[in-house]
Amino acid sequence: MTPEALALIAAYFTCSEAAELRVLERTAAEACVAAYMEIKVGFVPNVDMHAYQSMTPEERADVNRRGYAAYVAWRAANPDLVSQMEAEARQRLTQADG
Repeated sequence: MTPEALALIAAYFTCSEAAELRVLERTAAEACVAAYMEIKVGFVPNVDMHAYQSMTPEERADVNRRGYAAYVAWRAANPDLVSQMEAEARQRLTQADG
């Protein structure tokens, strides 16, 4: 996994943690949704966001399903890293709100 992909996942975890605490403003919610989609697409070989956006709805649905399954598998295979990243996200929010 690239450092960029991990940074995107970390940003998404921060979004997710923030959404647990409060209702996100529209722009923040949209950014979170975009990050999550980019994460899922990133787990599908030979597909990037540009290619994804030019696909048919059926192709996008397939990529979405495959990407989600791969992301879930990655989380299951990396429980310690996921826990650490989620804890760091909570800490960032606590510091920002403090």
